Amino acid sequence: MVPCDISMSNLSAALQDVNLLYLDGYSHEMALSVGKQADLMKIPILVDAEPERTKTELEHLLDLSSYIVCSGKFPEKWTSISCIPSALLEILVQYPRARFVIATLGENGCMMLERIEDDSGIDAVDIGNVAESLRLKVHKDDNLPTCVSSKFMRLSGRGHGTIHGRLLIGTAEKIPAPELVDTTGCGDAFIGAVLYGLCTEMAPEKMLPFACQVASNAERSARAPA
Repeated sequence: MVPCDISMSNLSAALQDVNLLYLDGYSHEMALSVGKQADLMKIPILVDAEPERTKTELEHLLDLSSYIVCSGKFPEKWTSISCIPSALLEILVQYPRARFVIATLGENGCMMLERIEDDSGIDAVDIGNVAESLRLKVHKDDNLPTCVSSKFMRLSGRGHGTIHGRLLIGTAEKIPAPELVDTTGCGDAFIGAVLYGLCTEMAPEKMLPFACQVASNAERSARAPA
């Protein structure tokens, strides 16, 4: 579809009972048209920022985003910052409307940076140091997904901005090699679980292990032949 295929009145009617919109940058002109209408209707938008999408396809969608989910390759590609925590912070600085950004990290789980509105003048803490302290708290012997979180604080990174928020690290399930079938679609499964978590107002500490568990289940599922 392209924007001229649907009238704004029909689009508005289609979005009337929508509580959350998911966009991934495919058919980006149509996605942007739908996103703008959803924004006018104050519908929150989750953008799947895939590294394969171009800046043209994603930048205006990210301007509208309430939530951002990406793979571990995306933050550095988008910001030119190799440190993932600092790159996530830079993304939230670039897109001030986004409430959080999550990077999926495969067998290493995921990392989430959540923003809250706070104007306190406390000194900023380096987000890389926060990430290292959180990694030390991860229980490496746990087979099932878990989550550790920092306190809310003012965070700085390798960019020029700061935000008030917290960093969370979610771990992935340790899957024995004989049970691993295929990782295709695990990112989509993770995002589907995040969408469910948002719709049910799940706390991030619960949502991240849940999403990692859903992604793990996808890895065990047999794939239909192409």
